Amino acid sequence: MAKLRPRVPIGLPIATVATLMVGLIAGPLINALATEQQLGRNVLLSAIPFVFIFISIILAFITVIWLIATALNNNIPERTYRIVEYALIGGIVLGIVGMFQPWIFSAYRIGFLVLFFSTLGFILWSHVVPRGARHEHVGAVSVSEFEKTGT
Repeated sequence: MAKLRPRVPIGLPIATVATLMVGLIAGPLINALATEQQLGRNVLLSAIPFVFIFISIILAFITVIWLIATALNNNIPERTYRIVEYALIGGIVLGIVGMFQPWIFSAYRIGFLVLFFSTLGFILWSHVVPRGARHEHVGAVSVSEFEKTGT
């Protein structure tokens, strides 16, 4: 029997494109309708395009996570999964070291980029399930049951 891969909810990419379009249209529209004095007094009015574009970037990343996770779930060997995971954690550590060293400014820039992309990669990779991983469904546990077991 063929294994069916879950599809991305169609609303997710549609919401991504819609919020991006609203953000791109809102900037010139707000600048055309509001005066310079109104924009100076009302900072939130100026922030509307940024907020919509930022939300669309987050939704796009969620879509990418969904696509990659559904493609790779239960297809990556445990050993390969761990190697990639440790490499991403190492990138996070190196990025932090690069950002907090006080001697070389270019290492700060490189450290920031390494930290940024390693963190994004780790967030993405944490949604992938390696082959043979077991998931236990615990369900609801009451406090009284937890206290009775003494653990």
